[in-house]
Amino acid sequence: MPQQSILIITGGQYHDFPAMAAFLKELLTRHGFQPHTTEDRDALISLPDSNYAAILVCTQGGTLTDAQEAGLLKFVKSGRGFVGLHGASASWKENAGYIDMLGCKFIKHGPEVEFSIEPTGVRHTIVRHIPTFQADTELYQLAVKAGDFTTLLHASWQGKFEPVAYIRPYGAGRVFYFSIGHDVGDMQDTIWQTVLLRGLRWSMGFTERPGLKVGVIGYGGAFNMGRTHLTEMQNAGFIPVAACDIDPARAKAAEREFPGIQSYTSINQMLAHTDAQLLTVILPHNAHANVAVDVLNSGRHCIVEKPMATSSDEVHAMIAAAENNRLLLSVYHNRRWDGDFLAMEDIIRHRKLLGDIFKIETGMSCFASPGSWWRSSKTISGGLHYDWGAHLIFWALLLMDAPIESVTATRQKRLWHHVTNDDQVDACIRFKNGGTLDFEISTIASVPRPRWRILGTRGGILDYWNDTSFQLAVHQHGIASEPQRVKYPPSQGYRYYENIADHLGLDDPLEITAEKAGRVVHVLHAIDKAAQSGKAESVCGEA
Repeated sequence: MPQQSILIITGGQYHDFPAMAAFLKELLTRHGFQPHTTEDRDALISLPDSNYAAILVCTQGGTLTDAQEAGLLKFVKSGRGFVGLHGASASWKENAGYIDMLGCKFIKHGPEVEFSIEPTGVRHTIVRHIPTFQADTELYQLAVKAGDFTTLLHASWQGKFEPVAYIRPYGAGRVFYFSIGHDVGDMQDTIWQTVLLRGLRWSMGFTERPGLKVGVIGYGGAFNMGRTHLTEMQNAGFIPVAACDIDPARAKAAEREFPGIQSYTSINQMLAHTDAQLLTVILPHNAHANVAVDVLNSGRHCIVEKPMATSSDEVHAMIAAAENNRLLLSVYHNRRWDGDFLAMEDIIRHRKLLGDIFKIETGMSCFASPGSWWRSSKTISGGLHYDWGAHLIFWALLLMDAPIESVTATRQKRLWHHVTNDDQVDACIRFKNGGTLDFEISTIASVPRPRWRILGTRGGILDYWNDTSFQLAVHQHGIASEPQRVKYPPSQGYRYYENIADHLGLDDPLEITAEKAGRVVHVLHAIDKAAQSGKAESVCGEA
């Protein structure tokens, strides 16, 4: 979508409107809009003659002059967008024309409490793939105008459903109202931001792009991943049309399992003939980069299995191909939505219960002779630490959220001489905020280690592999609470392809960018260099 100019009107009582205006301006700018903020209601008078595509009203109280109200109503009625946030329903309540356009009027709200917000079941792009979510804020009770009014989100209050987000037409224009948004804290929620941005685009006349045709390169092999990918893509709204596998039997299996698709046994043949618009590469690690570059240069979006590549140079080549062709490149880090990680992320990043994180310990250790082929070959896999390390490093970088200072590492080769991967890799990643990440991958560890030991200034987490909950300890003002068990919520790996579909179809932010996934490879590559040099090594791309 080309950049569109948006007028943001703020100001009033009971809210920190300067902070909210600054946040909204930064959010919209980051997502490709050109916002202008003002508290001057006279800006409404000249709206009909402006180049604004929409107006966003985040205000409280007051009254509009006849000229101000007339300018606003003419602007929307002529075919442009109106977005009302929170106190927009408690604003200009004596202006009958404004209330008629908005479609509701604020009655009251209760105290700030935690409550659930859920989609109403209406199939609309604004709430596509939006789950039930929690808000800890004030819930508005509204007097809603009868008529052409579609509620998209609602919440229960004392036995009655209150509308939280709705849409309605006004003349040739479109009105979107979202009652959540009391302060910047409300606005920092990622689901809130998704709903707002979708509602804004909808008010401007944006319609969802149709689902793309998709295919996979590598249908068989490990864990039957080709079928898993195509199934998740199909469930997210994509249209499977192609599968490639060097094994003719596996290629034919794809045709049986997805009737109507075309199978290929050659990548070049597939790129020459398929009409797929997006291809997912499910091949050994060392093949990701070259095949991804070929896919992108053929004019198709590309997704690769993790890890993205086996070296920093390969990452740069892949990103350059995506940028040169103006196409999407992403990496299938579906474990970003594992239940245990979602629970830890909520505690550490969102609720900040542990304070400043200064130490993370993670790893996977066992005593087992490695199998054959890609998981044992350093040439193919990139090294022992590239397999589960791709997940662990990805998670840890999100939790620490700081630039990296340096990496030191050691490696052991003591028992499994029939394979080329190391037997054990240890690394220490030092961050510029003073925090450290201790990382271990081993196939010669006779005793297990925790999956996570995370220390912060106000608490810590201890988590073991193959458990169903982790231990959380927190303290405030020097007083420690009793440790508690936090149960893992259900994993939601399907959200990876939902996000890809919503990014391509609705302009939602892309969660797993090539740069974010590439940073993981830069760290894995630096670990290999540090183990070889015996010195501290820098990480590519870290300031």
